[in-house]
Amino acid sequence: METMLEVARTALVQMPPESRFREADARLIARYRDPLLALEGEVVKRFYDSLYAHPATSAVFVDGERPAREKTLIVWWRRTLEGPLDESYFAWMAEVGLVHVHRRVSNAMMVSMAGFVLAFVTEKVGELGLERAEADALVSAFARFTSTVSAVIGYGYDRAVDRAVKTALDDLAGMPEALFNRLHAQEVAAALAQARENSAGR
Repeated sequence: METMLEVARTALVQMPPESRFREADARLIARYRDPLLALEGEVVKRFYDSLYAHPATSAVFVDGERPAREKTLIVWWRRTLEGPLDESYFAWMAEVGLVHVHRRVSNAMMVSMAGFVLAFVTEKVGELGLERAEADALVSAFARFTSTVSAVIGYGYDRAVDRAVKTALDDLAGMPEALFNRLHAQEVAAALAQARENSAGR
């Protein structure tokens, strides 16, 4: 079984360098750590207000859970801004993919909330009084950061689901992985052909 570090590394190498988080981005974010840390209460409240206001995302939570989830986001916000944003950080993000599978948090939910964080940071950077070039650079750094985090979490999610399905089929039906892969490819090809046929009829 892959370690979370291996999962994160695999996700990262699949990303084109232009879209991937880099050391210069980490240095730029660190430069504005203190004003961004001061936004902790606002980002956490707005984040969870958004999730709890939407039926699909509010259904993920159980009664009385919000304070604990807010603490989790606080830990993430502080760790992100205080660093280091190194391999261990991204291994942690790969583990979040496993948590999302367990909690039934879809990748659609995750990616949309990564966008929420980026929009929040973009809004707040505009209030810092920075020169335009510096503000644009900071927003771009956060854009690459959220893109990278989303890629690692999403890849961790996909690997967890893939591994669980293959293991279950092997345990229950003795289906070898090669057979599963072949059947899976056939089903995807059939679904794609049907989608194209439906599109052509529109």
